[in-house]
Amino acid sequence: MDCDRSKPNGTVFGIHDWLDYLWNQAAMCRKLVQQADDPLVKTELLALASVCQEIADNIEDHLTGGEGHAPRGQRLS
Repeated sequence: MDCDRSKPNGTVFGIHDWLDYLWNQAAMCRKLVQQADDPLVKTELLALASVCQEIADNIEDHLTGGEGHAPRGQRLS
């Protein structure tokens, strides 16, 4: 099964691009939490970061055959 998708500029969007995208989105959400004043917004951003991280980790686990991987620190970009 081919998981590649085309980007708007015509390049291929591969599985590792998805992983980077999800990890970067999680990091961006965590960064926005620090800037947010509203507790509800902070809660929602943390939940979104958690979901992005979990999806990326699940994809990575699938790619490595379910073998454990080293815990990742927060990505800043």
